[in-house]
Amino acid sequence: MRTRKLMLLGLAILVVFGLLALFIKGCVSSAPETLQAELPAPTAPVKITFWNQETNDRRQEVLKESIQTFNQTHPHIQIVPYFYEGETYKAKLRVATISGKMPDLFYYWTGESFKYIVDSQIAADLTDLMEQNPAYKKQFYPESLQNATYYERLYGLPHTTTHVVFWYNKRLFAQYGIKPPDTWDELMADAERLLSKGITPFTVSGKDRWPLLNWYAYLSNRLGGSSPFQYTTKRAGDFTDPSFIEAALLFRELIKKKMFVPGFLGVDRQTAESMFLKGEAAMYLQGDWAAEEMLSHPDIGYFRFPTVNGKGDPTVYYGGSSNGWAISKNSNQQAAFEVLTYMLSIEERKKFVETSGQLSTLKGIPLSPDHMKPSIYEYVQFIEKDPSNYFGYYDQEIDPRRSELLLDAVVTMAGAQSMSRKEIEDLLKQIR
Repeated sequence: MRTRKLMLLGLAILVVFGLLALFIKGCVSSAPETLQAELPAPTAPVKITFWNQETNDRRQEVLKESIQTFNQTHPHIQIVPYFYEGETYKAKLRVATISGKMPDLFYYWTGESFKYIVDSQIAADLTDLMEQNPAYKKQFYPESLQNATYYERLYGLPHTTTHVVFWYNKRLFAQYGIKPPDTWDELMADAERLLSKGITPFTVSGKDRWPLLNWYAYLSNRLGGSSPFQYTTKRAGDFTDPSFIEAALLFRELIKKKMFVPGFLGVDRQTAESMFLKGEAAMYLQGDWAAEEMLSHPDIGYFRFPTVNGKGDPTVYYGGSSNGWAISKNSNQQAAFEVLTYMLSIEERKKFVETSGQLSTLKGIPLSPDHMKPSIYEYVQFIEKDPSNYFGYYDQEIDPRRSELLLDAVVTMAGAQSMSRKEIEDLLKQIR
């Protein structure tokens, strides 16, 4: 009897311990579920796609470094950059504006092309965001913001002020007793002297078309000033103005006298620059986006585009604050604007200017000569003070259809074996 009681007691104890174990197990196993339910789910960072022109130089490296630093210091926003070759980028942007599949941030040129994006309600209106940050707005030169203002509203933030200048080989100039010219006649005399010595005067990347337009734009501006082209952009005039005709005739003289490198219509920008830096041509008309590359060579100098037939102001430069970054209307505008204020901060643009030699649209950047190549510092000191005014890039200032007609017309003038004045006039009449 006693044995039976002991057995029942033992069994009861086992049952109690078993139930206790199950209870403890249930508590332990449910604890993580309870904790997991109480913890908020981690928030994914906002991704901002960022389209830019591919430059494959120090400018791109500096931009990539800025993006990397931003991503490391802003875990709630991550920039996803894409870089495209110039003409590829223009084509891709055109397709994106039609399809509506725009990036969050994109590179733009001011003018009719960007106005089309504004009119299509693709670009975000940045006016209110800038007004909410008055201290930041004051950092920009007012005229640079004006270039991205349409209907009294701001749609883009310009990042660079550019200048098309003549780069020249100082060694070749010294060897043949040539000095940087002040007039078109002096430039042509220098070019003919070089030709007589077997040196090609000019290199140009005709394959890209717009470098040929650099020549035509400067010639027409020096001859007629800025008004004829301004009338053309407003359709109050066209390319039959005498200044455009005379510019075409002077441009044709360069072709007839074989002033450009052989086969220039098939030469791309990289090849044109390489030929110049190797001494295969003595001069190169190109924007100062090439300054860092050019001024890394001690034999390279620079001078303004000269006056033409006693006309024009040599301190009026082709370029200006004509490119920058804009935000797509359908993006996370607040996050994209945070990216812009970082990329276009004094600290980040200081690095860019000191590396590239290109001027910023921000005021009061404290440049340090110790952080710059002496040649770049000297160029920045010169180009900060020299311009009295600017005129914008012809192919960007007019609408895309006429832009293509203009570029094709310049290529036609560059490629024709012979061309009469009437043929030139008829060609330019078609740009309407």
